[in-house]
Amino acid sequence: MTSAATLFGIAIVGTVFWLASPEAAVALFASTQKTWNPAIVGLVGAGGQAVSLTLLFLFGDQLRRRWRWFDRQCERVRTRIGPRMARSSLVVAAASGLLGFPPASVTATLSPALAPRPWRLLPLLIATRFVRLSVVAALAARWLPT
Repeated sequence: MTSAATLFGIAIVGTVFWLASPEAAVALFASTQKTWNPAIVGLVGAGGQAVSLTLLFLFGDQLRRRWRWFDRQCERVRTRIGPRMARSSLVVAAASGLLGFPPASVTATLSPALAPRPWRLLPLLIATRFVRLSVVAALAARWLPT
């Protein structure tokens, strides 16, 4: 993988289809493109994820109706943290973006229905994904062989 466009595309797809991991793509890209600043690599990956997260935020309920597996994932998270998300939506969004729990795709999908003011959550989720992917890129550039 040598193209930033490929990284962007994998980040779009990998946000929903977890087998195409955006973190793994960022790590691979950063380890093979040592001249790229890790923040730029993180920005490219987060940009791809921003596209998917925005689409999930706006149309995730429709995806849930059509894809049973994704609906089960969302329902499992809603059952576990639904009440907390309503009370502490900023904390849940930050944890989702930085730590990956709950998955960012599920958080973006559930936010419009569970959070009191959901439009504040999407920028926070995207910003924390940028931080996470930039850290992954920095670690990969430093520690993974070329």
